[in-house]
Amino acid sequence: MGVFTPDVNNLRELYIAKLEHTLNSERQIADKGLPAMIEKSTNPQLQQAFRKHFEETREHVSRLEQILSSNKGEASDSKCKITAAMISAAESEIGDAANEGIRDVILIAAGNGIEHHEIATYGTLRTWAQILGEKQDAAILEKTLGEERNADELLTRLSQQINVEAPVA
Repeated sequence: MGVFTPDVNNLRELYIAKLEHTLNSERQIADKGLPAMIEKSTNPQLQQAFRKHFEETREHVSRLEQILSSNKGEASDSKCKITAAMISAAESEIGDAANEGIRDVILIAAGNGIEHHEIATYGTLRTWAQILGEKQDAAILEKTLGEERNADELLTRLSQQINVEAPVA
């Protein structure tokens, strides 16, 4: 798994680099991760949760583009290897699951893992924006952070039903 190692000399440069990295992560989730999760899930509530978060993720991309545009101009493409690895791992596990119930359990686990990564990332970015005096950025990032937390909580609630229904032997 790749590590985020930007070549920066101060917090503002680190902030911009991490925003670019996060933009790539959200694009991967919107372009590849969530469409596959919607397609592969069989539980209607889970499909709906993924659809809702897909729409939110498209908005997250737009917000990050807005923040980067106001701070820097055009964003460079900084691939998030962590997100790519999580999506790839989920695809592999889903491919190995012959049972639909187990596939849904795998999808929930993958979704929670991605959400936890995003929660950590957005919390960090929000804090850095506050330190840098970027109040509007901080408010936008806080809104996204809240949506990521809500998505994680919804998946957790669904897991309490779906995990119990999965075959155990």
